[in-house]
Amino acid sequence: MKKSIFGLLLACVSLLGVYAKGSSEAKVPADDYVLKVAIGIPGGLCSAPSFIAREKGYYEEEGLQYEEIKIDTSQTAQLLTTGQIDVAYNLLATLIQPLANGLDIKITLGLHTGCIKVLVSPDSPIRTPADLKGKRIGTSSMNASGTVITQRYLAELGIGVTTENLEVEWVIYQSSDLPLALERGQVDAIAINDPAAYIVESEGKGRVIINSATDDYLKDEYCCVLVASSPIAKRYPELVAKFNRAIQKAARYVQENPDETARLMAEKQYVAGDPAVNAAILKTYSYRASVSEALTAISRNARDLQRINLVDKSVDVEALTRNTFLALEGVPDSLYK
Repeated sequence: MKKSIFGLLLACVSLLGVYAKGSSEAKVPADDYVLKVAIGIPGGLCSAPSFIAREKGYYEEEGLQYEEIKIDTSQTAQLLTTGQIDVAYNLLATLIQPLANGLDIKITLGLHTGCIKVLVSPDSPIRTPADLKGKRIGTSSMNASGTVITQRYLAELGIGVTTENLEVEWVIYQSSDLPLALERGQVDAIAINDPAAYIVESEGKGRVIINSATDDYLKDEYCCVLVASSPIAKRYPELVAKFNRAIQKAARYVQENPDETARLMAEKQYVAGDPAVNAAILKTYSYRASVSEALTAISRNARDLQRINLVDKSVDVEALTRNTFLALEGVPDSLYK
């Protein structure tokens, strides 16, 4: 009897020891795990598929248990690496430098093209992107996607954007103040995201000089991607695959029903603005969500940023792309192929 009791105590101690290693290592069966899905606040048009996936029941259709976590999208990387969220959408341009510096997350799907513009005042003598050489460009941050994409575009035109050869002047403002800075002539151009960019243009207060949705250099590149926590993608790839398939279905709905998408987003107060305006913006993007286009976009962004010294020359871009990109079993490359 004493041996039996002693054995039972040893077994209990052993189990407690396993648990004490950290609950984060304790595997919950995939069917019981609730995926923490990030929802950006305030809501933006870029994330329309995440809203539609909920409203149209695509998560449930995939049999996915999920919890929506409201976040500030500027904190996406930090929240993924600390386990506070499992999956999210993000602008790719803002991720490349952190990834090159060791950020360990996975990119699984290219979501859509478009959404970033550079505008000048309506009467500006600037007629082409090349005319931005020597000019002042307003932006919200040197790490903002609009800044990074503009730097890449100008470098392609042969305009210096590195600290060693800087042929434009960057001026930092709050995002909400950029249109006013342009109107007052404090800058010659502004790099800004939709829907703000579209509104400035539609009100006749700005003229688009670079449009990532239509310019040849950028129009086919996926600017927004789905990202996942590396540990979760490794531990529960089937759950992340379900999330990706749900978002692919939702993206197809947005692509084919932009007016209804904009109406629903306004009705449910997911995003601000006039539904007609938001629908017009959605129609300029391509929501043909693709796995392979995510791979292409990672590689292209990384090479461009390395060329302009935003990614160190010592970084192996092929290895960076390979280690960052994750193609999940059971997720089609695209619903349009």
